[in-house]
Amino acid sequence: MTPLPQGRLGYAIAHEKINQLIFNGTDPAVLMSQFRETYPPQNPVAFPDVVPILDQGQQGSCQGNALANVFAICYMLHTAQLEIFSRAAGYYLAQQKDGLAGRDVGSTLSGGQWVAQTHGMCTEDDWPYPARYDNREPAGTPYNYKLAVSKPFTTAAELLAWIDLGLPVQTGIIWDSTCNQEVVDNYRGAGGGGHSTTLWNKRPNGNVYNINSWGAGWNGDGIHEWTPNAIERMFRIRSNVFVGYAPANMLHPEPGPIEP
Repeated sequence: MTPLPQGRLGYAIAHEKINQLIFNGTDPAVLMSQFRETYPPQNPVAFPDVVPILDQGQQGSCQGNALANVFAICYMLHTAQLEIFSRAAGYYLAQQKDGLAGRDVGSTLSGGQWVAQTHGMCTEDDWPYPARYDNREPAGTPYNYKLAVSKPFTTAAELLAWIDLGLPVQTGIIWDSTCNQEVVDNYRGAGGGGHSTTLWNKRPNGNVYNINSWGAGWNGDGIHEWTPNAIERMFRIRSNVFVGYAPANMLHPEPGPIEP
């Protein structure tokens, strides 16, 4: 459970544009009622197997990794198929929007929301993740995917209701030593650096799964749990930011089951 060196976690807290985070799209409860007709019956793969465990290496690209997982989850909800989305696009394009391009200093959730809803996303095959910081965009990259519904949260109750609908949430928080536990309950939010992860689904005990981007070797499988108490405590710190996403009108092939 060894985190990246302090300062290389990658969520650019100081550059976050909280006032630019907006609610876009349809009422998610109405939207999810449409998806429940095909999901989960067409999808035999149980969480967390459906979500790739990513590894950002020594780049501060956690926001791009988390956003790529959000896209993968929404695509699966929309099509019952698995697609791997570009971590590089999620990171470097957000950096362009943030005015941070050329420096491996992280990116913001507001920059990521711009990628998701305005610019568009590509797949990992279209823009592969480099071993070292390299923000050169491949020529002719197709950005065929957008997420039409997103919502920044102001309370833990809003976030947990979104999770209950089966939808993912991207986090941007102060990551300190309390976040390195298998079950995070007594969050302090003191010291450490900024980090972005993906929340999706719950355990029967009400804890929310948190999908990290430090590889499968972290915490045994790259995933741990946040209790509702921890999430409540995170909301007390204004610099912690949470944005939920839902799929709508994503370009996709004919729906079909994900192969186990």
